[in-house]
Amino acid sequence: MTMQLPIGLDTQVLNDLFIRYDDKQLLWLSGYLYGLSVAKNTSGVGSDVQIAPSAKGIGIAEKLQPVTILYGSQTGNTKKAAQKASEQIKEKGFEVTVMDMAEYPTKKLKDEKLLFIVVSTYGEGEPPAAAEELHKFIFSSRAPKLPDTKFAVLALGDSSYVEFCKTGVDFDTKLEALGAKRLTARVDCDVDWDDKADEWIEAVLNNLEIPKSGSNGYVGTGLSNGVVKTLEKKVEYTRKNPFSAEILEKIQLNGRGSAKETWHLELSLADSGIVYTPGDALHILPTNSERIVAEVLKVTQLDPTTVVEWESGTSTLGEVLLNKVELSVITRDVLQKYSDISKNETLKNIIGDTKKLHEYVYGRDVVDILNEFPTKLTAQTLLSCLKKMPSRAYSIASSLAAHNDEVHLTVGAVRYEKYGRAKQGVASSFLADRKNIGDSVNVFLETNEFFKLPKDNKTDILMVGPGTGIAPFRAFVEERAEIGAEGKNWLIFGNPHFTTDFLYQTEWQNYLKKGVLTRLDLAFSRDQAEKIYVQHRLLQKSKQVWEWINNGTTLYVCGDKNKMASDVEHAFISIAQKEGSLTQEKATEFVKNLKKTRKYLEDVY
Repeated sequence: MTMQLPIGLDTQVLNDLFIRYDDKQLLWLSGYLYGLSVAKNTSGVGSDVQIAPSAKGIGIAEKLQPVTILYGSQTGNTKKAAQKASEQIKEKGFEVTVMDMAEYPTKKLKDEKLLFIVVSTYGEGEPPAAAEELHKFIFSSRAPKLPDTKFAVLALGDSSYVEFCKTGVDFDTKLEALGAKRLTARVDCDVDWDDKADEWIEAVLNNLEIPKSGSNGYVGTGLSNGVVKTLEKKVEYTRKNPFSAEILEKIQLNGRGSAKETWHLELSLADSGIVYTPGDALHILPTNSERIVAEVLKVTQLDPTTVVEWESGTSTLGEVLLNKVELSVITRDVLQKYSDISKNETLKNIIGDTKKLHEYVYGRDVVDILNEFPTKLTAQTLLSCLKKMPSRAYSIASSLAAHNDEVHLTVGAVRYEKYGRAKQGVASSFLADRKNIGDSVNVFLETNEFFKLPKDNKTDILMVGPGTGIAPFRAFVEERAEIGAEGKNWLIFGNPHFTTDFLYQTEWQNYLKKGVLTRLDLAFSRDQAEKIYVQHRLLQKSKQVWEWINNGTTLYVCGDKNKMASDVEHAFISIAQKEGSLTQEKATEFVKNLKKTRKYLEDVY
């Protein structure tokens, strides 16, 4: 069938457009022409709409100053920040390339003129898998000198770790050492990173030399009579504007006599509009227990009714301690501020020794510090040392396709004795002890782009999730059951005892009977004399694991970051050595490559 063009429209002109211009330019052109048409027919302003002579038609992309934004992410937050920066920089007239560090050709580094790094830190100072190669390259003898490069670094991290934002610090200091000029100071972001990221983007924009052509390299269309259609904006729930979710169900998953305490919670999302997919996390905004607040007040001898300044307003000390500040975890920053006030040499020496600092902060809370290094404090001075209460993220344990308008969590209550006092996790005890069915909890969603089910439903998945690490895999299997995914599902789960700690036992057994779950391997560590963990089950099934990997299986690991994740990674390396006849070096590189290509995904904490 031949398409008839309107009379007077030159076919050759259209062909030239498709040949000369890329997709973005053609998209801009279509919108521009549409705007002209609408304006002409609705307000008679079409004759006033012009492209500036300096733009020389629509071949403007060639004139734009190039900017490269590289992101290195574990969960996807740095990608979000990078894309946000990209949108605002584009509006100022730059051609922006946003790229995953894992895909960036290092040979291009020497040619970069404007380079922005957005990178997270994995655990205690390690770069995320996506950033490893570039990080290694800039510290190698092959790294080029960069005298013509201007750069800026946005670092994301978690201040509960001693090596807070270290990967970002590494990039920042090394790029400067290579001769690059810092466009604006590095900004280090904690778990709630949005505001700090906005500050960094604003600083970057303020220091860029804006191209004369103006926004997007184009001069505006001149449409001024309501041509642009206003779209209804969807409510966005954030830390500052959380959704109040009602608790619909709360079940203790462990059997009587278990040393563990794991809760299954079901929260209502009705009327929220919140949409999540398996692999995402739900952030909880907890409050402190009255017990720890009372302990702080007792050791400081401060009056809870004292009026204090907090977040551009006033409140009482007791209210701020209960609802606004972190008391259960201490960080380097908190210790540094307290050290500056107390002038204590012992504390100063601890902060100055990274190894000692690691050992010291583990298991201690604010009350411990106040007891061990007493000093006279006012209410306002005390608050100046403390950090704002961060939200706590929990891997979502449900599929929205299976549970409409609901989100489920698997929460392990943290309780322990340390330094002569009973301790508890702030969020887990908040949910376990102080919230019941019918109560509401303030929440917001965090998408995790890099912990998702394969796009191809025929792809097999192998999931390793001991303890509460089982949560996202419950969501994965529910989702695959709902959509009828053809790929096979293999789950390896571990916990201390079969009889008391087999989380969601009935569900897994039903999935196994129905064939939704292809394989289920269990590691109950305390049910025999020799402790057996999930990594041991992997090694025992090494031949089958290797076959699955070679068939394109995506590997998933969720749970403890400090030991389990490392032990499981070493198990995969050993399997590659044994079954693939690889040297240890080649096997290590093989597993690293699985991570870089997103075939080995982790959600660890």
